[in-house]
Amino acid sequence: MATITYDNVRKVYPDGTEAIPAFNLEVADGEFMVFVGPSGCGKSTALRMTAGLEDISGGRLLIGDEVVNGKSPQERDIAMVFQDYALYPHMTVRDNLGFALKMMKLPKAEIMERVDRAADRLSLTALLDRRPKNLSGGQRQRVAMGRAIVREPQAFLMDEPLSNLDAKLRVQMRSEISALQHQLGVTTLYVTHDQVEAMTMGTRVAVMMNGRLQQCSAPQDLYDNPANVFVAGFIGSPRMNLFTTTITRGENGGLSFAFGPQTITLSPEFAAKNPEVAKHVGTPVTIGIRPEGFTPATDPGPEVLEVTAEVVEMLGSETLVFFVAPVEQASDADVRDRAQASDEEQSILAGEGKTVMCARLVPPIRLAPGAGLRLRLNPDQLYVFDANGDAVR
Repeated sequence: MATITYDNVRKVYPDGTEAIPAFNLEVADGEFMVFVGPSGCGKSTALRMTAGLEDISGGRLLIGDEVVNGKSPQERDIAMVFQDYALYPHMTVRDNLGFALKMMKLPKAEIMERVDRAADRLSLTALLDRRPKNLSGGQRQRVAMGRAIVREPQAFLMDEPLSNLDAKLRVQMRSEISALQHQLGVTTLYVTHDQVEAMTMGTRVAVMMNGRLQQCSAPQDLYDNPANVFVAGFIGSPRMNLFTTTITRGENGGLSFAFGPQTITLSPEFAAKNPEVAKHVGTPVTIGIRPEGFTPATDPGPEVLEVTAEVVEMLGSETLVFFVAPVEQASDADVRDRAQASDEEQSILAGEGKTVMCARLVPPIRLAPGAGLRLRLNPDQLYVFDANGDAVR
């Protein structure tokens, strides 16, 4: 086992495209680190540079205390699990598991011992004489995992290993991989575009956009304390509701903001916990609220919104209500781009000067599309971001 350190690591392609400008991160010994972000954000490139499958254009990459920039993949003592399993179709499961060990010229007895131990751990013992074509998707993935395990490497690298599985099997394999990594205690880098996978599997999650690290923290901390509008919008399903407004100060010294024609007052407790917000009075800010920040209301009030349910999703334990709000998603170009990057497809429901919001209602309620609804916005569950899209703590 070993640490993995990225020290100003860069990747520039021959045509001048800078895929990763400068990447700095330290992965602790035995940690399960997940790289997550939208397509093209640089997460797979970072992983491939770690594996030695991509050249490093600048900076240093260390595995343990050793700089590995110039080392071949074979010299880095890592094992990679690919998206497409990369199993040899003409070999049995036993031969696939032991192939790398055979190339390492290990004694036959040791190869058999390692293969049998990995097969037992992954419930593959009864399948050792089968070929890949006779295995299900989940079984093939277990074989790919077993092939990595038998090598007993310093680190595992996994590039979207569950993307070819159906939804139910993905959930099952998610928990199996997490449990296996915990048992083995091997440093693991895991790449995914699925933020639910990232949140449920990682010790820490590194959120990337445009080749840059936006935030790296424990999953719950990313959700509770996003560093900017991109992380706020990307982490969480459904995504955080984001809109632009202006913080104002009333005659009594209290803070408030406009939500369409309504004025929402921030509680003194919120202002006390977030003193920096007062410094942004009179300037445009982006405000975020999670879907669970809305609750049904029976009577009108200053924080109560009169909305029309455009789309209703009944999910058994909760109801998701999508409605159009009379607010702008963002006014500053950089903030708008970062906010939209977290939700790449814009809703067809939103019009000029409006944005679609989502409310998560627990316990669930029955509601038909087009029905009116009163929702109370909880001002204490708001997030405030400055003109650059960075969180105002």
